[in-house]
Amino acid sequence: MIKLIATGLWICLVTAVSSYAAAMWQTQTPPEAEVDKIFGGLQSTQAGPVSVPIIADGAVQGYVLAQFTFTMKSDVLRRMSVKPEDFLMDAAFRAIYGGDTAALRGARKQDLQALTASIKAKANERFGNDLVEDVLIGKFNFVPKNEVRNGANLVKTRPEFAR
Repeated sequence: MIKLIATGLWICLVTAVSSYAAAMWQTQTPPEAEVDKIFGGLQSTQAGPVSVPIIADGAVQGYVLAQFTFTMKSDVLRRMSVKPEDFLMDAAFRAIYGGDTAALRGARKQDLQALTASIKAKANERFGNDLVEDVLIGKFNFVPKNEVRNGANLVKTRPEFAR
C-alpha cells in the first residue's frame, strides 16, 4: 500500500515539475540587448497605404498608391511618446506629391532610390535626428484618372491594397 501511495506522489511531482518547466521554457524571450545585437538595433514599422494625387497641367492626372516599410532605431523608437507612422506617412506623401510627375505618369522610369532617399530625408528632418535608417517599398502603383471609379475609395480599388 505504501508503494502505491509513493508511486502516485512521484507521478504527481514529476508531472507538476515538467509542466512548470515547459511553461517557463516557452515564455522565455531573449533580453532586449541580445535582440538589438541580432537585428543591429533596428525595428521595422509598416505604414498604411497612401494615395497621392498627381497634378499636372492644372488637373489631376491620376493617383499614386503606395505602401512603405521603415526601419528605425529601436532604442529611440521605444522612448517616443507619439506614433511615428503619422510622420512617416506625411513624409512619404510630401516626397511623392512634390516629386517628378512625368516619371510617375509613366513618361519615363521612376528613380526609386531617389524617392526613398527623399522620404528618409524628409522623415529624419521632421524627427530632428537620424531615426529612420531605410525606407523599403512594399507597393507602388500609378492609377490614371480615367481608371478611377467615381466616388470610390482609391485604396480599395486595387485588390493588393484591400485589408
